[in-house]
Amino acid sequence: MIIDFQLFRYMLYGKLTQYIKRKALMKAPAYERLQEALTNYRPARSLREVPFEDQIFTVFDLETTGFFPDFGHEIISIGAVQVQGNRILSDKTFYEVAKPMLKTPKKIIKLTKMDPDEIENAPAFTEVMERFLAYSKDTILVAHPASFDIRFIQTMLKMYKLPPLSCYTLDSQIMARMFFKKRQCRLDSLISRFGVPQLDRHHALGDAKMTANVFVHLLDMAADRGIRDYASLQLPLSKIKKKIRTAHL
Repeated sequence: MIIDFQLFRYMLYGKLTQYIKRKALMKAPAYERLQEALTNYRPARSLREVPFEDQIFTVFDLETTGFFPDFGHEIISIGAVQVQGNRILSDKTFYEVAKPMLKTPKKIIKLTKMDPDEIENAPAFTEVMERFLAYSKDTILVAHPASFDIRFIQTMLKMYKLPPLSCYTLDSQIMARMFFKKRQCRLDSLISRFGVPQLDRHHALGDAKMTANVFVHLLDMAADRGIRDYASLQLPLSKIKKKIRTAHL
C-alpha cells in the first residue's frame, strides 16, 4: 500500500519534476563529459585473466532515496575503496554526495544520518558519476549485492539517455554463496563471521570499506579452491546463479 501511494505521488508530480530538471542537466557540460566517459570506459578483455594478486577491484556502495529507480528513486551518495589482491588500498577511497532531483525522504535521512544541507548543496548525479568513472576506470567493480547497485546505476543512466555502463562486475553476495548458506551471505552476517571492524552502516563509504574487508576474505577462500582470476571465477558463479534462478521458479 505504501509503495502504491509512493507510485501515485510520483506519477502525479514527481515524474514531471524529474523530467524538467533532467532536461536542464542534459544541457550542462557535465552531461557531455559523462557521455564521453561512459563511451571510453569499456574495459579491456585482458582484465579477465589478470591474477587476483595483481588485479585492482573497486568495491563500491550506493545510498539511494529508495529501492526503485523506475519509481523515481535516486542515488544520493557513492562510496568506494580499491582492493589489489588481498590488500585494501586505504589511501584510494572515493566518497561523493549527489543532489537528487526530488526531495530526499525523512526516513532516508534518518537511516543514512546524512546532512540534509550537504545533500541540498551537492553536485548533480551526472557530475558525481563522471568522477566515479574516472576513479574506477580499468578496474573490476564489486558490490554487495551488485544486482542492486549496478541495476540502479544502469536505470539512472538510461533515464538520462546515456550509454550503459560497460564493465566487469563481481557480486560479493553471490560469491559468498560458494562457501556459505543463503542466510549467512548477508553483509552483516559476513562482517560478523570475518570479524570485520564495524563502521557506520548505511553510509556509502563505511559500507564499501566493510564490503572490501569481506571481499578480501572471499578472494582468499576462492584462491584456496584454485580460482585465481576473474575468468576462472565465472563458471562456479554461473552455477550458483542458475541454482538461484531455479529456486525462484
